[in-house]
Formats: sequence, C-alpha cells, structure tokens
Amino acid sequence: MDLFGKSREEIQLPLRRIYDPRARGLKSGNTHLHLMNITFRDAERYLREVPLGDGLDLLFVSYLRRMPDEARYTTNGFTRSDLARLSGDGIVFGWGEEHRHNFGRGEQGYGHVMLLNLLKLIRPVSIGPGIMGAGTDGRPLQTGIREARQDGGTVIWCHNANGHEDIPNWMAGLVDAQNIFDGGSVSEYDETFYRYLNLGLKAPFSTGTDWFIYDFARVYVPMEGPVTEREWLEILSHGRSYITNGPFLEFEAGEHRPGGTIPLTGKETVRIRGRGVGRLDFKALELVVNGRVVHAVSSRPSGAHFVADLDFALEVSEPGWVALRIPHELPENELDRPLFAHTSPIYLQLHGRSIFRPEVARSLLAEMEASVAKIRSRASFSSARDRESVLRVYREGIRILSRRLADSGKILH
Repeated sequence: MDLFGKSREEIQLPLRRIYDPRARGLKSGNTHLHLMNITFRDAERYLREVPLGDGLDLLFVSYLRRMPDEARYTTNGFTRSDLARLSGDGIVFGWGEEHRHNFGRGEQGYGHVMLLNLLKLIRPVSIGPGIMGAGTDGRPLQTGIREARQDGGTVIWCHNANGHEDIPNWMAGLVDAQNIFDGGSVSEYDETFYRYLNLGLKAPFSTGTDWFIYDFARVYVPMEGPVTEREWLEILSHGRSYITNGPFLEFEAGEHRPGGTIPLTGKETVRIRGRGVGRLDFKALELVVNGRVVHAVSSRPSGAHFVADLDFALEVSEPGWVALRIPHELPENELDRPLFAHTSPIYLQLHGRSIFRPEVARSLLAEMEASVAKIRSRASFSSARDRESVLRVYREGIRILSRRLADSGKILH
C-alpha cells in the first residue's frame, strides 16, 4: 500500500480456505492449558480472544499447584461457572486439573495426568515435597485417577513419556488417552503410543499446549451438533481422533476410520486411503503399520498450499494396527514449532486376537522394575503403609503384564 500523502487507506483481503474441518464435522480441542504471570482481567481477555482467533472449538483450562509458584497461576482463579460464562461465540471452555508428582523441580516423579470434566477437584492436586515443599511421596497418582473416574471424569496422561506411573496405569486400563507434545517434545511416538499399541492396548492420540497457546497444536474428533465436554471427551476416548499443529489429515482402512477395528479371518488385502492438506510443505504422508512405515507418498503444491493423497493395498497376515502421519524432523510451522500430524490407529484383529509383542512387554516390565528401584531409593514415606500404597501400583502393573506375556507364550506354542 502506498500511503504517501494520505492519513488513511482501506484494503480488503479475501481469505481463501484450503480446508474447512468444521464443514467436515470435525471439532478441535486443546486438552491442556494454564495461564500465569498475568492479571485475571488479562487472562479473561486472552481466553475470549486467542482461542477463538485460533479456531478452537473446545479448550480445557486446568487447575494445578506448585509451591511457591502457584501464586502466579492466574487460571487457578477461574471456576467452572466463570468458564461457562466465557463459553459461546464458537468456543466452549472445559474445566479440570493437572494431577501431578515430582521428586524435585525438573526431576521426574510419578508423572503428570490431566483429570478433565470433573465434578470437583481431586485433592491433593499435587503430591509430595518435591512439588509442594511439604508432606511425603506416600500417595500414588492412581488413587486420584480412580477417584476422578468414579466421578465420571476423563484421564489423559501428560507430557509424552514423562513420569514413572504411566505404564502401570495403562496396564490397569485407567488412562483414556495420551497427550504428546503438550509442553515439549522430549519423547516421540515410538516411546509413547507405539509401545502401548504393540501390546494390543487402545491408545487414543491427544495433545495440548500447557502454558499459553504457543502453537497450533490441537486434537480433532468427528462430532455432530453443539460441542459439550462430556461428548467430545467420550469420542476422544474411543480413539476417533488425530493430532496436528498444521496439516489436516483424512484416513480410512476399508470402511473403518480411526478408532475402528477390522476383524480378519486370515490373510487379507485392506485398501488404505489417506489425504493430507497443509499451508506448509509437510513433505509426505506415511502409512505406519505396527510402528513401522510401510508406504509413503510425497506432498505436492496445489495453488498456495500442499496436498498428498495415499491409496494403497495393504497385505495383512497378522494382528496389529495402522495409522497415518507426516514424517518426523520436519521444518517448523508458522509459530516456530516442529511440524507434526498423526492419526489415532485403526486396529486389526486376526481371529479375534490383537497384537502382542513380547519384546515390548519385557522392555516395559524392566522399566517398571527400574521405577520401583528409583522410588525405593528416592521417595520419602511417613510409614510402611504409605510405601506399600505406592509400590502396590507397580507390582500390580508388573503382574498384569507378566500374565499377558505368559499367556502370549502359550498361544504361540
């Protein structure tokens, strides 16, 4: 625009959509958000403007504690009624808490887990002297997780593979979904989702941004009608989701979409179809089968954006799972974050059996044993009863997985 000699000029910029997820019945969510170091008024303005401008349909604002930092945790002051008042104009605000334990600042402990759509706060919200400066480490996260589930809440493990208690809680069937890249990319898919999936577990993909919305990270689920916390979370827990901070994904195997199960009676060919659409060049679409990329197609320019289409006949002769993703180690997106996109899986059952990889089971058993050793040497307890309440969680996880490992050997022989 040439403004020489003018005090004012107007221009109209036409916005051309490359993709409309809402028109396709998809509703987006951020399952992990807190705000700090701003006033309550500025936080309310932030919540009114940024999520709406970012195109989010549902945003979970969660309560959390850490001494002495919590004095600066602005969103702890928001009640469920405050969030209901802010909801509208295309955005719904959900409420929950981040239930957590650390042995010290920056040091892993039992882990962090989102408890969403709660009737009440699960207390203590944060556990142990490493995070609260007082008390002991004598309460496992599983106690709070069970209480939340009894109240109808949803449980989403946070921060990739951080923490010791993720594995035993997955073994106990107490986790509804797994967040990745919510506050950092310290571990990748093969260190989180893939190992659970290769044990025959159903592990829906989810994501969020933790402190502020610094990225386009979101999880999409198919949903008809107005968004509600409970229904959106229920769809997510069934694995009908994909995560992204840029490219849009479409994926189906046969007549099934993410979260579905294909029953097989022998060696079969399954038609796989996928599509990716992005503002930035995401390089390729990759078909992942049981954690391994078996087929890929390159992206191509389409006007001012990029697309890729995948159509592949997959020969299947064993149980497992399939998913669609873009490659690892891509350039950053418009907000200077590493680009990612990955669907939840479609499951393959052969004669009613799911995949079970013994080598994965042995690795996770060793990890739980190492967690027990770490807790024995690092945790502080006020009594033998408290110690037992924590270690029992890991022993039960070890028992469940050991039994499955033994049963898998019987099936193979």
